[in-house]
Amino acid sequence: MDSPVHLRPLELADIATYADWGSDSRLCLHAGWTVDRPRPAREAHWRRVIEEGSVLRLAAVGGDEVIGYVDLSGSDLDHRELGYVVGPSARWGSGLGTTIAQLGLAHGFTELNLEWIDAEAAELNHASIRILQRLGMTETGESGTDTYLGVPTPTRCFRITRESYLRENPVPEGK
Repeated sequence: MDSPVHLRPLELADIATYADWGSDSRLCLHAGWTVDRPRPAREAHWRRVIEEGSVLRLAAVGGDEVIGYVDLSGSDLDHRELGYVVGPSARWGSGLGTTIAQLGLAHGFTELNLEWIDAEAAELNHASIRILQRLGMTETGESGTDTYLGVPTPTRCFRITRESYLRENPVPEGK
């Protein structure tokens, strides 16, 4: 990806891209999406996500291309839970997950003024755990068991505070 990645609100024009990703069985399995969901159902799902806006989900865009999304789930004014997806899976392994998750943290702390952000990752999802650790998130424990790639696995919990984030990522003067 030669262009800088940025976040923006989801748009109805994004539906086709996200629906396309639903045919990427590798992405679906890793993200916990339904595999082999018919395209009209995928499009309807994304239309609901965009129109209802019940989750703060922002498109990650490189150049003119949607390359992922970031979620800041929850309704609390002081904290949210970070989620992110890079798609399609052919893009994985190039650092985009870290970039997109970092943009999610920046948005949460500088735009939403959150005090802390949590995240979870399946213990078997080594790539996601590495990303969360690279972002400076501290492991806080486990929150039960989830299924990852068909295997029951503990869910590891992470947190980063605003203070910790800003210590490593100072906001430029005037912001």
